[in-house]
Formats: sequence, C-alpha cells, structure tokens
Amino acid sequence: MSDGNAATPGERPPRDELLTVVIPHYNQRDFLPRAVASVLHSENCDPEIIIVDDGSTDGSEPVLAALEAASPRIKIIRHEVNQGVAAALNTGLAAARGRYVTFPGADDLVLPNLYGPLLAALGNHPQAGLACSQLAIVGSDGAIRGVRPITPPSFRTEYLDPKTICRRIKKTDHWISGTTGIFRTDLLRAAGGFDVTLGVFCDVIVGRIVAFQNGFVYVPGIRAIFRVAATTLSGATLLDREKNTRQLAVAHDRLANSIVGQTAPDYPDRFVRRLRFSAARLQLVWHGKNADPAVIAAVAGGNDSDVRALTAIRQTTGFGKAGRILAMGWLALRLWPFSPLHLAVHLLRNRIVLDRNRDDVTGWMHRMDEAGKAMTAAARANDKPADIAGR
Repeated sequence: MSDGNAATPGERPPRDELLTVVIPHYNQRDFLPRAVASVLHSENCDPEIIIVDDGSTDGSEPVLAALEAASPRIKIIRHEVNQGVAAALNTGLAAARGRYVTFPGADDLVLPNLYGPLLAALGNHPQAGLACSQLAIVGSDGAIRGVRPITPPSFRTEYLDPKTICRRIKKTDHWISGTTGIFRTDLLRAAGGFDVTLGVFCDVIVGRIVAFQNGFVYVPGIRAIFRVAATTLSGATLLDREKNTRQLAVAHDRLANSIVGQTAPDYPDRFVRRLRFSAARLQLVWHGKNADPAVIAAVAGGNDSDVRALTAIRQTTGFGKAGRILAMGWLALRLWPFSPLHLAVHLLRNRIVLDRNRDDVTGWMHRMDEAGKAMTAAARANDKPADIAGR
C-alpha cells in the first residue's frame, strides 16, 4: 500500500527536513569538496545539502558526481548555462525542503559549532526571521585577515526586534552574511527570495528586509570562514569602480522602496556610504602601494579634495601600513560609516577574538582540506565509509 508520498524510482524518499544548506557553485571545483565536507561534519545537525552548479566551465563535473555519490544527503542541481549567483540561490531556495535554509559559498567553510546553536536560537525565538553569527575572513593565501561583522550588534546571544534594529543600525551594521545566516524558509520565500538585479548584493538586501520585518537573533562567536580574493564575485564587484557604483545604486533603490526605507528612511544613504567605505578599503588592501588615489576616491564617492588628500598621503608616506591607516582615517572622517571611537573599540576586541580562535580556524581549514579530498576519492572508488560521509 502507498501513503501517497512514496518516491518514484531514482528519487530520494521525502523526509521532514530541519535545515537545507544551499551551496551555489560556479568554477570553484578546488574549494567545493572542503565546503561540503565542513557541512557534513557539523555537530548536532543532519542537513539536506543542495549544490547548484551554475553552468561551471572549469571541468567540475567529476567532482560534482563524486560529491553526489558521497552521501544521500547531497543533491546536485545543474544550470546548463551560467545565470548568475542570484538565480542559483533562487533555484536552491525553490528546491529546499528544510524548515530553515542557509547559503554558504562554494569556497567558504562552516565550523562544526555553527548550525546547532543558531537553530536552537531560532527555536527559542519563533518570531525571528533569521539567525546569524561571526566569521573569520581568510585571504586567497589562506592567511586570516580579520573578523566580520566588524561591529557586531551584541556581545551576547540576543533577539533584536525591528525597533531595536532601527536604533542599533545607526552605530553598527553588516551583521548578516550568507555564510552564517540561517533563514526561516517560508519567510525568505515570502520576501521574494534573491533579486537578480542586485548581483553580489542580493543576499545583503533580502537579509535586511527579512530582519526589518521580523527581527533576527545574533549569536556571537566565530562559527564560519569566508574566503576573499580579487577573483571572487564580491571582491571583483567591490574592486570594479563602474560595477560597484551601478550595483550600489540599485541596492539603494531596493532598500528605499522596501520596509527598510519605510521604517528607517535615512538608512539607504547610510548603507551606501558604508559600502563605499568598504570598497575604498578593499582598493587599499588589494593594490597596496600601487593603489590609485583617484580610483579610491571614485569608489568612495569622493571629490577632488579626496583625490588631493589621498595623493598627498601616497607621496609622503606611501600606501604601506601607516599610509593605509592614514588613508582610511581620512575616508572615515569624510564618509563617517561608523563612529571612529566605536570602530576602534570593536577592532581591538575583534583582534582579541581572532587571536583566541586563530589555531582552531587554521586547524579546521587543514582538516577540511583533507576531508574533502578523502570524500571525493572514496566516492570515485565507490567506497564510502560512514565517517567520511559525516554520519
């Protein structure tokens, strides 16, 4: 007899999923196995994993096939041609069966203590639209670069309702990342999912919309690893002056015409100033002594006075460490993304947090590198030990 829910041949039987992990993938075959391995090694969590291959052209297919064979929890959805990150995220969201859904990048890693505490926090706060945490930033060389968010909204696990968000976002921001953010699936769908016109900012904007509608839970502690490089989508967008300016204009309009703009009318302008500050900082970080003062001023939305000031800094001290500090100090005064004193306090605290967690983060990256290699090798050999599959 059938209960009406039996799977057809070749399909997985349905089950009551708690969490779906959607991993958008485009030409990241060298990093994807370790990202998947880190999800499989999560503590107190048995998630559904959906990898959306967005028309990769780097020969990823053998890796994708090996990952799909490695665990019954893994499903691959393939786009025949590249459609962009927002389309890939929407494909995964549409297929997600979990009550909650999250979207780490194919070159990111989650630490084993991410999903359990955040799911528990959402269970304790059923009104919250999402939960998020801190992460470590790692460069393309594997070196740890910092902690995000730079200015967290709280130093303890806390539910922030929309009114509290409106107050705190004046001093602190950029709390919600795709790597650590766990959404209630129905609320994310109700918010419209990911806007394809927003490009790299698609998750940034919808996260704020869901938070302003329902509030969110912040859980402190480094619980994920986010890779940055000039070749990644976020890095390429922030480093490209024209693309960055265009996408910020669209993001501003989307925020201004949403519940965010309705409840915090001054925030869309503040958001753009803060992102311009981040783009200018990235110019200094990636280009170092060769950074162009005119380009830095342009991405920051500055004027001729900013070009002259930055040129003077480059000519007198150069854009080494001291020069970068002076340049960012100038831009902080001009753009005022956050209170300089508030920012300095958080930067000091983040350094302490990072030093305390550095060995754990570095060790986890090495361990997941090996786990990813072992998982794909075992699957290719049709030998899938339970410990490799993370069960």
